[in-house]
Amino acid sequence: MSADVGVIRDAAGLRRALGGIARLERDAQSLPQLRNMATAALMVTAAALKREESRGGHYRSDFPKTDPKQARRTFLTLADARRIAATAETVRVGELAPA
Repeated sequence: MSADVGVIRDAAGLRRALGGIARLERDAQSLPQLRNMATAALMVTAAALKREESRGGHYRSDFPKTDPKQARRTFLTLADARRIAATAETVRVGELAPA
């Protein structure tokens, strides 16, 4: 989380973090505390990936400007976060495929 979901972040790092979080969730099935931490990390990371702007104390190096259209509260469910993570994994794998 510190390396890829810290104050300065970008899509590539957020996608990498989502992959690590997914592995943690799979491996932590019998450890409720770790599973809960992984779920919280998933929510934060998916929300950061979804918001394509810099605002407040969080800086997206790939979206350095504030977008006035996004000047509102956003809401995210766990199901939304899982969809974002699944899409991010698909994009990441697609980026690695040879052209």
